[in-house]
Amino acid sequence: MEPEDYFAEAEAFCRAINAEHYAAGAGLKAGLEISPIYTRHLRLFEGERFEEARRWGLEPTEERYLLDFIAGGYLKNQTKELTEQLAAAESEAAVDWDEHPVAYRDAPVLIANEADAVRRHDLEQRYFDVMATLNPTLEEREKRVQREARGFGFTDYVALYDELRALDIPGLSKSMQAFLADTDELYFSALDTYLGEMRILRDDGRRCDIARVFRAPELDSIFPAERLLPTLHATIRDLGMNLEDQSNIRLDTVPRSLKSPRAFCSPIQVPDDVRLVLKPSGGEQDYETLLHEAGHAEHYANVDRTLPFAYRRLGDASVTESYAFLLEYLAVDRGWLRRHLGVTQPEALLRLVGFHKLYFLRRYGAKLLYEQELHRADEPSDVAPFYDELLTRHVGVGYGPESYLTDVDAGFYCAAYLRAWIFEAQHRRYLQREFDDEWYRNPKAGKFLVELWRDGQRHPVEELARFMGYEGLDMAPVTEDIRTLMGA
Repeated sequence: MEPEDYFAEAEAFCRAINAEHYAAGAGLKAGLEISPIYTRHLRLFEGERFEEARRWGLEPTEERYLLDFIAGGYLKNQTKELTEQLAAAESEAAVDWDEHPVAYRDAPVLIANEADAVRRHDLEQRYFDVMATLNPTLEEREKRVQREARGFGFTDYVALYDELRALDIPGLSKSMQAFLADTDELYFSALDTYLGEMRILRDDGRRCDIARVFRAPELDSIFPAERLLPTLHATIRDLGMNLEDQSNIRLDTVPRSLKSPRAFCSPIQVPDDVRLVLKPSGGEQDYETLLHEAGHAEHYANVDRTLPFAYRRLGDASVTESYAFLLEYLAVDRGWLRRHLGVTQPEALLRLVGFHKLYFLRRYGAKLLYEQELHRADEPSDVAPFYDELLTRHVGVGYGPESYLTDVDAGFYCAAYLRAWIFEAQHRRYLQREFDDEWYRNPKAGKFLVELWRDGQRHPVEELARFMGYEGLDMAPVTEDIRTLMGA
């Protein structure tokens, strides 16, 4: 197969698979039909393609991205029917609540909005009971990807993705273990304060109680639902762009029962057709989430269409996630809050969002440690207690073992998130140095970002960090940010 033929077909495959995931995730259809897509494009991922691609004379980074695409596509093809079964089961599942069934995907929103702790705990357990019915299929998929990963010549799934995504899992794990230890006192002190305000002791706390803390209904008046989209449009205009004129970006914020509770951005055709999907739940988190997905959308919508396939479609996911975090954390900038929402005394909000950020970094740090055990386990179910123990220890409330597989994204995406959090803090400092503290009001900063976005994901985050004057990824700035937000 000639390289140019391969890339043309790979483009068609990405367009079809992303459109299918969009339709299912946006709640426009029940279930997921990916088997026909993989069948049509099977030759993209046939065993010899992996070795053949090494002989195409690509740039080293481009080659690594393509090998990751081939290996990942092969693994997903081997498990496609299981993925379809899971999507169908999830879209059909319901949780019995208040004497009537509630769509499984609606439950997380209801949990976060439930003010009564007893009812909240009950609803969460009902949700977990339904989630547990998905685990046998997830276990089979996990076993299969472990087995197939070794067929690429790597010792295990962990080694495959550590190599192909250049994640430095051992080094990142060491950094996160140190971060977890260094932030214990800060985190647990804040956790006890927030739980105490709800009259819940830490020993009695559940993860749904933290979801309730972050839902923060007391802040709804600051973050009204009717201002959500206008605020996004105004933010983009401040950077010298007009979202109304970007016909290649489509916003989907309509609530639907089948819609995924997890917001996402689907780059169906880069850069010509980018979909942003959000299932609103109310309050401050909707603003953060919409800004986050808008960071992805602007990135993909501004990519240079003449870039090679691997740089336009593939690459280091930490890059696009860092752009998403860059816009998301505008929601905790004092100047942005004052300008767009008229907030002049944001201290309580900043403390809460600092705690939110700390929670996520600790949670994903723990997940990074856990997933290495999971992807090396002969029996995935054997590590469910370890998942519960590890997450409970580092998050501080009862976590439960039920989500030990639903809480896992393929290919160590948790590491991409962690690397993106680290780089976002460095990137923001660079923008502040070059364009002023309120860089987000400077069209010159917007022009700089567009130039970065044009490069797609050609440059991994470490390379971008060095371009901005850093030696590499450094945890210190993100730790400093959290301590500043929390007043520590």
